[in-house]
Amino acid sequence: MSNKNAKMNTIRLGQHELHKLLEQYDKDQPDNQFPDREFVRWSFRVESVDLTIEHSTGSKVTLAVATRNISRGGISVLHSAFIHTGSPCVVTLNLPGGKKEFVPGKIVRCNHLQGRVHEIGIAFNEQVSTKDLLGLDPLNEAYSLERVEPDRLHGSTLVVTSTDLDRDLILMFLEDTNLDLSTADTVETALSRAKKGADLILTDFHLEDGSGPELIHALRKEGCEMPVIIMTSDKSETALDAVRDAEAAGILSKPITKDRLLQAFAEFLHADGDGGPLFSELGNDNPAFPLLGKFLTDVTRMALDLEKALRDNDEETCIKICRTLCGTASPLGFPSISEFAIAAETKISTKGCKEASNEIRSLIVACRRIKSKPAA
Repeated sequence: MSNKNAKMNTIRLGQHELHKLLEQYDKDQPDNQFPDREFVRWSFRVESVDLTIEHSTGSKVTLAVATRNISRGGISVLHSAFIHTGSPCVVTLNLPGGKKEFVPGKIVRCNHLQGRVHEIGIAFNEQVSTKDLLGLDPLNEAYSLERVEPDRLHGSTLVVTSTDLDRDLILMFLEDTNLDLSTADTVETALSRAKKGADLILTDFHLEDGSGPELIHALRKEGCEMPVIIMTSDKSETALDAVRDAEAAGILSKPITKDRLLQAFAEFLHADGDGGPLFSELGNDNPAFPLLGKFLTDVTRMALDLEKALRDNDEETCIKICRTLCGTASPLGFPSISEFAIAAETKISTKGCKEASNEIRSLIVACRRIKSKPAA
């Protein structure tokens, strides 16, 4: 990612020297050094980005720093001197297409590597989309969570497989989750079961009566907008073009591992909080309690509409749904839904749908967690 117009960074290294230094550092650093890391870190070796640091006195300084890697939650940069942890900062990132992203954060780590080179760890104030920042193909399995606790996965999932062995293997990988699982082995059966509701579908590319892409097209014709992940060992351009044309939410390459499967599922079923069902905080004697039934019906439809609006990059519809949820969810006993909706609307209004995809996705997942309270 060399930039001919880049400023010289503070460590005075060009792209070739920077790459050589980081290659050696990656070899010397064990993969398990950070066992509690939440987000996957992607190599992001840029010769120079602007880092603006605010000192305790209120003064600001902008430095041209080299970068090492990036995740949804932060970035690692290289600088020629020590920087105090806790310092507020803003990283200016160049997006594909020439746009710039100004990402606020704070310094959380400063390690001396060698000579005058220090590695600075920066935690972003809000998560970013690494897929957008790096211009990644959505089908390159770029799932962003480092590791996933199986019991934090809730929701309904339909697994569509062409063989019993594939089905049994996937169900074994998911046995420690809290997912409501159902299975199918044909497009026809999968379509029938999907109409009854599912938060996520995992399907084989090759099925008995069709293909995964054909299943997606059939689902969309029926108004089913849940995300669909396709698993396949076929990496031919013909197969990948079919997956892209169907606008699959993701892809999983066979052979599938448990960790990769959980990462993929978490990308669409993981939201803040404990991941379990959300129940209204209203008591039965609250005047608004009789409105809960209608809200529970409406929120299911709104989650589907929001999913479609995100896919269509329909900013107006996304904002409209977010504003509705902002105004109704909290009075009906779901304050966290209102918080998700406010965060999504704010990001959409300033950055657009694509940049707000993480916030919108969190709102969708949270809406799907809403359940009516079990009978006493």
